[in-house]
Amino acid sequence: MTTEILIVEDEGLIALDLKRKLEASGYSVVEIVDNSEDALRSCETMQPSLVLMDIRLRGPVDGIETAERIRRQFHLPVIFVTAHADRETLERARITEPFGYIVKPFRGVDFRGPIEMALWKNKMEQKLRISEAWLSTTFRNVADGLIATDSDGTIAFMNPPAEKLTGWNWKDAKNQTLMKVFHVFDEATGLPVLQPLMPVDDEQSDGSVGLRAPRTFRLVPRGSSEAVVVEATLSSNRDENSLFGYIMVFRDITERRKAEKQARQLHKMNALTVMATGLGRELTETQDKMEASLNYLIKQSTGTSSRRLWDVYECSTRQQSVVRQLVMLGKTDPGAASLVDVNQFLAGLNDYLKKTAGVQQSLKLGLEAGVPSIRTDPRHLRENLLRLIGDVRQGGDGEIPAVSTRTEVAGDGRRSVQIVIRDTRKSMPGSSQERVFDPYYQSRPGKGNPGFSLALVYQFMAQNGGHIDVENTAEGLAYVMNFPAAEYAAAAPAELPEIQAEADEIRLAKVRTTSAG
Repeated sequence: MTTEILIVEDEGLIALDLKRKLEASGYSVVEIVDNSEDALRSCETMQPSLVLMDIRLRGPVDGIETAERIRRQFHLPVIFVTAHADRETLERARITEPFGYIVKPFRGVDFRGPIEMALWKNKMEQKLRISEAWLSTTFRNVADGLIATDSDGTIAFMNPPAEKLTGWNWKDAKNQTLMKVFHVFDEATGLPVLQPLMPVDDEQSDGSVGLRAPRTFRLVPRGSSEAVVVEATLSSNRDENSLFGYIMVFRDITERRKAEKQARQLHKMNALTVMATGLGRELTETQDKMEASLNYLIKQSTGTSSRRLWDVYECSTRQQSVVRQLVMLGKTDPGAASLVDVNQFLAGLNDYLKKTAGVQQSLKLGLEAGVPSIRTDPRHLRENLLRLIGDVRQGGDGEIPAVSTRTEVAGDGRRSVQIVIRDTRKSMPGSSQERVFDPYYQSRPGKGNPGFSLALVYQFMAQNGGHIDVENTAEGLAYVMNFPAAEYAAAAPAELPEIQAEADEIRLAKVRTTSAG
């Protein structure tokens, strides 16, 4: 294929002489022009293989500026043809990244060497541009966060997922140190990680170079106080002799950590389920017989005997509650799920929540507008909300200032609904947070024993495809119930006929107790 050359020269005789010499060397000259405007037009229409450019041209734009425009717009190789070889001119021309120089006059000049070298160099640069474009597109479309640094740990590139996870814009992060942008803490100890880049093994047992096993960190995004758990892998970018830099690949595994934690908790509970269910059923029969006998004796007794029998009856009732919880642990049925408008549900439950919290409490509802509906059994939802509020009241060292709702949107766009119960208790250490939902675990030594209450809440959330967390906040502690949203246009109101029935039953029991006394 013939190499086609554009000549840009303001001296007509020199241009013709150059054309004759090029054609004698086997090249084709597509056009001769003498100004910048025609040179740009010819590059666009003729699409030559190479441009021979005089530095001095007709018009206001010289050859150096024209060469810069050709390089930027058309990516064509330019060789300067000039009689001006002074240092200042060559320094200006060098900025345009020319592919060579041919100095006038042309006597004894071999055009083939500079031209063939320029064509080869341009071909290699085109391949490099294509490779870089593919690499950049690939990096930008990788779902994981990716940060590339030089050998000193200075950031050279980061993709959009890395921007999102770190909170840093790519332009702001460029030339910053990795540790400033990838601001991480040890997941176990919570201490700052000073240098995740070091040490990097130069060579693994399998012969791979610069690879490091995945590690997990708590990453604090820029401008945020909430950390996410990330899994990061570091690779060194090098050849046999030199280290060019590092590539950090990381992903958000916060949800995976929550799922793993939930799986561990459910596994512990499953280990108790078989024993608890069998024991609960056996005790239920005994408790029923005891309750029937006590009712008979109470009716036959008066005075001191009657009061003592009532004391025994109350103890039996508390035992019956524990037995019922044992039986419930073995249940895997999530109940009759229906569409529940969470805000409407809590508003209807407000008076009963206040009674459970205690008459001295000033419970407030903070209902975020537009919270989507969830799909659950309203009766079970009510029971577990009351269990959480009862746990706070049983603790006796805090108030319940608010029960609130809010919508959370995950990175994949999926919405979830959070019901948050906040109180003013002191912060809970991490060891207690890990075990607070274990059966009979006392997160507050010296306070009332929670029994199976919080374990049943945890089980309820898992059965509904959600999860529950306990968090330390500036105000105190918070139980956060997280439900997946049921994406429906309208929400069906949740009915609460059981609330009034249970309230009536409680009042009746108090009346009977008073009468017996």
